[in-house]
Amino acid sequence: MAAAANPPGFIRSYNPIKDADEVIQLIEESFNLKNDPESRSVINQMRFNAERLREGGWLFSPGSVHPGFVWVVDERIVGNISVIYFYEKLRQIALIANVAVQPEYQQMGIATLLTRHALRFIKQKRVSEVWLQVSSDNQTAQGLYAGLGFQSVRRLNNWIKEKRLSQGNWSNSLEMESLWMEPRRFSDWSTQKRWLEETYPCDTRWYSSVKFSLFSPLSFLNPLNWDEFDVLRHYALRQENSLLGLLSWQRGAISRSDNLWLALAKDEYEERNTRYLLSKFFDKEWSGRPLRVEYPEGRAEKAFENLGFRLARRLEWMKLK
Repeated sequence: MAAAANPPGFIRSYNPIKDADEVIQLIEESFNLKNDPESRSVINQMRFNAERLREGGWLFSPGSVHPGFVWVVDERIVGNISVIYFYEKLRQIALIANVAVQPEYQQMGIATLLTRHALRFIKQKRVSEVWLQVSSDNQTAQGLYAGLGFQSVRRLNNWIKEKRLSQGNWSNSLEMESLWMEPRRFSDWSTQKRWLEETYPCDTRWYSSVKFSLFSPLSFLNPLNWDEFDVLRHYALRQENSLLGLLSWQRGAISRSDNLWLALAKDEYEERNTRYLLSKFFDKEWSGRPLRVEYPEGRAEKAFENLGFRLARRLEWMKLK
């Protein structure tokens, strides 16, 4: 169905005190987040923050909450868009997020009008770049954003491994006698840094839940980084004198999952080495908490599947030209 020239309703600014519950429910239902433990945790945190805002509304200031806009029909919020700002080396970057429209109001042009309005708002802020993420399966949304000047940059897989169900030995079925995993050596950092930059490109590094500069063995020289040592561990997979791959384990909050960051060469052995590295980690270090891995589409996918990871999302990064 073609988009309506004048969909019912109107757009207004998001009010975090009055609109939060309605918008959170819209986001949860639109992105089907109820079956994702990590997403449920984020939704619960959003609801907790909304309640705190209501209780201390007199302390609220516009700069304390991400700006956004909602589409209202008959006093009901049926559409939403958020703008999240990041800062990277004095550059301000805007991320368009949480674009959601109630099913019965989709295909009317509401998402397009919300996005155009958000872009006009962003341009007044003199940001350096504008980005968004969209499901790789959502061709309709990708076409919408392409029509507004966004171009696809890359695709990423988000893998999830749920809590351990058994205490099996992951390495037994693999021919790994000549391989071992050990704590990363100081001399490994230059190779790890190069592989990380190839796997997690700098142009979207600002979105990461951790700064890769903290992975450097020299980061401990800065006292401001000392808290990170309790949540970051680094391991290397070796075969004789060869370094095959590195894994950084970022432990999350009690109620959330842990993150793994993989650094491996993009070559014909990547699939095998990914499987070996993760298997060794499962046998030696994994406590059974849920795990998340972000990795480029098309790389080591069979290894993740064979080790029991579930593909949670396949995301397209798009940047405004």
